[in-house]
Amino acid sequence: MDGVFAFLKPPGITSHDAVGICRRLLHEKRIGHSGTLDPLAYGVLPIFVGRATRLIEYTGHETKTYVAEGQFGFSTDTEDSTGHILTSVASSDAEPTAKELAHVLSTFVGEQMQRPSKYSAIKINGKRAYELARAGEEFVLPERPITIYDCRLLAYKYPFFTIRVHCSSGTYIRALIRDIANAVGIPATMTQLTRTQVGTMRIADAVTAEELAVSGEALLQPADTALQHMPAVRLSEKERLALLQGKQLRLPLMAADEVVSGQLYRAYGERGFMGIAKGIDGALKAEKNIFLE
Repeated sequence: MDGVFAFLKPPGITSHDAVGICRRLLHEKRIGHSGTLDPLAYGVLPIFVGRATRLIEYTGHETKTYVAEGQFGFSTDTEDSTGHILTSVASSDAEPTAKELAHVLSTFVGEQMQRPSKYSAIKINGKRAYELARAGEEFVLPERPITIYDCRLLAYKYPFFTIRVHCSSGTYIRALIRDIANAVGIPATMTQLTRTQVGTMRIADAVTAEELAVSGEALLQPADTALQHMPAVRLSEKERLALLQGKQLRLPLMAADEVVSGQLYRAYGERGFMGIAKGIDGALKAEKNIFLE
């Protein structure tokens, strides 16, 4: 049982809980996920089954799309509605119009630095940030580079607003709403979050636990479905054997126009997907022999 699928994680459970559900329903221990979703969040969670779990380390860097609801008027320590209220305002003369709010959102499009929430899963000296925060320890997370490709207003009736965000991996939507609130001048908190797409995995194709219970393994997609962000290279049987033996393939024997050093490639042979190869000094070498045998 090898493959991947988009699991429709319901709100109220952790990503680890979601993996446990999939293990029980598929009767398979070798299951993992990429792109952690907070318990509050709902939506696409990429699940890897069997030998496909060896590909997890090569995923998680794809762009993601979210739909999030925020509420003006208060802020919390977790920057979402599950936390303790830090500040609140009964009303504000600074309530933005829809046009003004849409303009503020547009200013966040592009490359920028973002400071993640203290209640994120980022590790600090081996411990999760949220563990330190809950223990009352003082610390400051460093800013991280992110890219917002699109940020638009879908609905707005003060104090609630809904936005759709297409962003790079590592973007925290809670932190984005915090920063949007700071730009507007009114505290705000994320109240709902849905991840609608991870790479090529869309929420419309995501599998519920109920569907998994009925159809099981038939819902799995080929392992390379999760690697569409990598360019592909097709090899002859001779080249496949050379990779399997640990040899490097040099041009012009390779079935590629050019090999970029450091670039990872989806490798295909006569029998289909073989694994991952890496460009090294103009040559190709096996990086992960998941299906090379």
